[in-house]
Amino acid sequence: MKHKYVLRNSLYLDEELQDYFNSMSKKGWRLDFIGYYYRFSHDEHVYKYQIDYTPVSQEYQELLKEMGYHEVKNALYDFRVLENEDEDAPDLNTEFIFDKNNKMKQFKKIRYFIYPILAYFLFGIGKLLMIDFFEIGFPIVYYEGFTKYFIVLMIFTVAIGILLSSILNLSILYALKYDKSLRILKKLNGIKDYLIFAISIIYLIGIIVTSLLSANAFYMMFIPVIIIGILQKLSPKFNTKQMRYFFIAMLTLCLFINTNQNNQQYETYEKIDDLYESEAVKTKTTNCIKKVKNQEIIYYERNITIKNDIYKNGVFKFIIILTDYETRENNAYIQFLNDDYTYQFDTNKIHYKNYDQAIKSFKKKGNTYTNKDYQIVVTKNKIITTYRGSR
Repeated sequence: MKHKYVLRNSLYLDEELQDYFNSMSKKGWRLDFIGYYYRFSHDEHVYKYQIDYTPVSQEYQELLKEMGYHEVKNALYDFRVLENEDEDAPDLNTEFIFDKNNKMKQFKKIRYFIYPILAYFLFGIGKLLMIDFFEIGFPIVYYEGFTKYFIVLMIFTVAIGILLSSILNLSILYALKYDKSLRILKKLNGIKDYLIFAISIIYLIGIIVTSLLSANAFYMMFIPVIIIGILQKLSPKFNTKQMRYFFIAMLTLCLFINTNQNNQQYETYEKIDDLYESEAVKTKTTNCIKKVKNQEIIYYERNITIKNDIYKNGVFKFIIILTDYETRENNAYIQFLNDDYTYQFDTNKIHYKNYDQAIKSFKKKGNTYTNKDYQIVVTKNKIITTYRGSR
């Protein structure tokens, strides 16, 4: 075996970790990479390792060179690990290196205080994407597709990981500041590192699955990863921090482009190729405009093609509930306009009904369902909703 990989425990970047690197070297394993894991290569020569927090300057770099120290490749930016071919080389200023204040600096980074806000933001996005599911139920999954809910799962997973990481990091900061025992926290931090590793695997699986289900997801997820990989190969200075910011920027740009394309498709009544649309259900949507007192009320006509019969019943239930909801929302808005704004129109009160309640608002004749505003026709592999009002 040429390489050994060890998952990183990020709590102690101090003498204990330094001793660990030195002991691994004595066992024939040379440290050659530090990131979210440690990579060792087989080498019988014994090296000496020192951990360094000292601010970088040209004079200090020249001193290290004279002492025979050089930096191990490191994807992190909180500290440096220095290697020396001479096992008996002089130690660095350990009094400064292992000072409590230097340890605290890594847990006082502004990102640890931003992470809880980011976790809250991600939970909010996940909740927003799940509103229809909570109000309508599982049939909506057949219509919107499983891709959306894989993405929601990824969002919640990342949010939970960020939140737990933030709690642990703030706990470590508290323990360091007040000289509390770090023994338990070290174990918890080890769990956190394994948790981050598991979250990364889940996230990777989610990317692969959603990319297989949706071409847009492939563009959004894999293209930024490919570009990041190329940049890391071309520039060793492209570190982990830059990689995170670049990935977020690319993902945001892809989301913006995708949303903008979808808005244009709605405006031109073209076929929707939505990121979240089910592969088993294809929808063509047309907007019908009704004007009331110079205000536009939009009625959505849908021509839904169902590729697999097993989804038909669930999609039909979703369309009944959705159409009933749109009918009540538009009627309430029209009443609000006609009553010269004295009627209190509140979209929060026009919530979804369950299927049993929604179906009562329709009259059934054969395979046709009608209410005041809509007609729904169910054929062998289609569900067609048509606006019945004046055009």
